[in-house]
Amino acid sequence: MPETLCILLAFALGAVPAIVLCRLVMLLGVVDAPTEARKTQKAPVPTLGGLGVAAATAIAVAAVTMLAAGPLDNAVLVTFAGAFAALALGLADDTMRVPAVVRLLLMFAIALGVTLMGVRADSLEPWPGIAVALPVLVAVLGSAIWLIIVMNAVNFMDGADGLSMGMAAIAAAGLAASAGFIGAWNIALLAAALSGALAGFLVWNGPGKLFVGDTGALFTGAALGALCLELVRVRPDLLFVPPILLMPFLSDVLLTLIWRTKHGKKITEAHRDHVYQIALKAGLKHWQVSAIHAVWALNAAAIGIIAAIVGGQAPLIVFLVVLAVAIWVHVWIRRVGVRAGFVGANIP
Repeated sequence: MPETLCILLAFALGAVPAIVLCRLVMLLGVVDAPTEARKTQKAPVPTLGGLGVAAATAIAVAAVTMLAAGPLDNAVLVTFAGAFAALALGLADDTMRVPAVVRLLLMFAIALGVTLMGVRADSLEPWPGIAVALPVLVAVLGSAIWLIIVMNAVNFMDGADGLSMGMAAIAAAGLAASAGFIGAWNIALLAAALSGALAGFLVWNGPGKLFVGDTGALFTGAALGALCLELVRVRPDLLFVPPILLMPFLSDVLLTLIWRTKHGKKITEAHRDHVYQIALKAGLKHWQVSAIHAVWALNAAAIGIIAAIVGGQAPLIVFLVVLAVAIWVHVWIRRVGVRAGFVGANIP
């Protein structure tokens, strides 16, 4: 079966089962109640949609692998193992509330396991002809930190209907296309299946009928983060393609944490200081905020794919441009939010 067809099939086989499985998850009766100030829903909403996303992703990958008669490589298996371990952590947090410090330690253990099993960036090539081979310890720890950042970024942005998982679906599709163009078909297969599963989940999440929960946010973040590491392992010269694809997540989360630290706020506390939360406070509806971020994610994905295809100096140059734009937009919106009283040093 042609590789391109396999990728398209993986997306479809992820999307269709996800619609059905997520509907079944809603019957479990586990809900997310608006018990914290940071939560924006007015009534309890079914959660654990991540179970449907994860199951649909696995079904799609297994089906396409059998149809194509091609075995999965070690990186995909390790990525799956790490993603399902993150799912288990998220499930525990959704149902039993794991303390923040314990959750972070378990995330680090999961990330460390993934990187020790070989899914890590062993060398970096930020500019053509400038290659840096990393010591094993640096490669393992640095890659683990990347995984933790991505897992938390996807989770932190999961605060509006269709927002985080919509951007994740687009980023995964961009990663699938980028990997496909360089011939990394195993990465493309899993990324496409994940994108399809998230698209199926959005059928319910977009209207606010089902939440993905920490269960799905951590699964998705772990899968995306690990696939990005594998892309860089295969092609060190594409070092800046993953942060381009994930810029809508990384810029908001990291710049918000920097701002909170600067103003003496605890970064471990739940809050409503993200740019998307400022937009919600300003009166925008969930679908409007999610649509704006989807456009941002689509642009990042398109530019990231082009950078991967062109190669050479393009990834770094594009990354710097996208980063500069992201910082400017973030700072501008935050200043507007501060002046309007939606966010501030003394505003929870």
